[in-house]
Amino acid sequence: MMVRPNPFNSHGYAGLLLFLLLLLLMPGCFRPSQSYDATQANYEPASGIDTSHLKGHTATVVANKPWQISGVQVESGDTVKILAMGKWSPAPAFGLWSGPEGFSSDLGKEVPWIPLAALMGKIGENGKPFEVGPELALRATGNGELFFAINDPFPWIEDNSGSLQVTVYTEKRSSSRTDLVSSKSTAPTSLAPTTQATLFRPTEMGKRTALVIGNSQYEVGSLRNPANDAQDMGDALVKLGFDVTLKLNAGQEDMESAISEFGRQLYQGGIGLFYYAGHGVQVGGENYLIPVNATIESESDVRYKAVNIGQVLGKMGEARNGLNMVILDACRDNPFAKSFRSSSRGLAVVSSAAVKGTLIAYATSPGNVASDGDDRNGLYTKHLLQHISAPGIPVEQVFKRVLQGVERDTNGKQSPWTSSSFSGDFSFHPTGQ
Repeated sequence: MMVRPNPFNSHGYAGLLLFLLLLLLMPGCFRPSQSYDATQANYEPASGIDTSHLKGHTATVVANKPWQISGVQVESGDTVKILAMGKWSPAPAFGLWSGPEGFSSDLGKEVPWIPLAALMGKIGENGKPFEVGPELALRATGNGELFFAINDPFPWIEDNSGSLQVTVYTEKRSSSRTDLVSSKSTAPTSLAPTTQATLFRPTEMGKRTALVIGNSQYEVGSLRNPANDAQDMGDALVKLGFDVTLKLNAGQEDMESAISEFGRQLYQGGIGLFYYAGHGVQVGGENYLIPVNATIESESDVRYKAVNIGQVLGKMGEARNGLNMVILDACRDNPFAKSFRSSSRGLAVVSSAAVKGTLIAYATSPGNVASDGDDRNGLYTKHLLQHISAPGIPVEQVFKRVLQGVERDTNGKQSPWTSSSFSGDFSFHPTGQ
C-alpha cells in the first residue's frame, strides 16, 4: 500500500490556515470553469493490471495551466494504469508543497470533490473528472483522449512552480497478453518473466523490478565482460521473478531515460534492483557511471557527461518501497585517470541510510579496483551468479558467500563490500515457492 507523504513542512500548517481563510473570504474567485455534477462518468474502477508487457507513455503536467492533452487515446473497454510522481507548490511563499495526491481536504477548485492541489484526469474534453493521485487503474466506458490537470486553487497567481510526470499504460480491449508478450520478446534489450522459465512465482514483498546495465564497448578503455555480465544477470533475475529492463552498451541519454522509467515502475511497489557493470569513477566523493559514448577530457567533465548513482537512489527514495538493491560491478581501473587531478581509485562509499531499506553492494572495497576477469564474466558477477539463485538463502548471506569466493580467488586482493539499511528479511529464491 502506498503511503501518502505529509505535504506540509514546519511552516505549512500556518500557511494552510491562511489559505483556508482566503477560501472563505473570496468564494467568488473559486468558481470552476464548468460544473461536472450532471456529467455521467465514462470510466469504472479496475484492478490487477499487469504493466510488465506494456509500453508507457509519459507526459508532463504543469502547474498553473488548464486541462492538458496527454497524447493518449483510449476507447471503451480499454484498461488504463496511470502512475504519477513529482512535486509542485500552489503557494511557495507559504511553504505549501504537494505531490500528485494533493492535500487531504476536498476543497478542489476545478472539481470540488477532488482534493485541492491533486492531479486529476478525464477521458475526452467533456468527460467527468477523476482523481489520479500517485497511482490509478481504471477501465474506460467511453472514447476520447486523456486529459490531465492539477486541481490548482490559485490559477491566477504567477508564482506557482513545479510539475508532475505522468506515465500512462494502456491495454487495448482487443489485445491478448500472449500476443503482447510474444511481440516484446523479440527485442534484445527487454526481458520479462513470461518469456523464460522461472524458478518460482515470487510473493515475498510483492512485485520485483530490475534495471540492468552493462557497458563494454567504450571508445576509451574497452572492457571484456560487462555486457556479458549484464546479460547473464538479467537472465538470472528473470528466472527469479523480476521484471527486467536490460541495457547493453548504453549512452548517457539512454541510461538516464532508463533510470527515469525505472523510477516510474518502482511506484508500483515491491522490490527494486539496479545492477551496473562497466566503468565507474568517483569525483568529489560522488560516484559516476560512465556511458559508452562519454568524451571525458578532464575531471570536471564527469559531472556533465556521466551518470551520478544518486539519480538511481533518488528514484528509489521517491518510491518508498520496502527493499531497494544497488549492485555495482564498476570498480575497474579509471581509463581517464591520467587527465584527472585527483588520484582517487575505485568508488566512494554511498550511505545506504540515505534511502531507508537499501542494500548497496560493491565489487570491491571503497577506493580499490576490481578484476574484469579472463572468462565470460567478471570475477564478482561470476560468484554472484553462482549464489543468487540458491534456495532459502537470505540476501545478506548471498553477498557474504560472494565475498568469500572472490577473496579466495584473489588471495585477499579483492574484497567485495556491502552497505545496508535494510532491516527486514528477504531471499531471492525463498524455499517452498
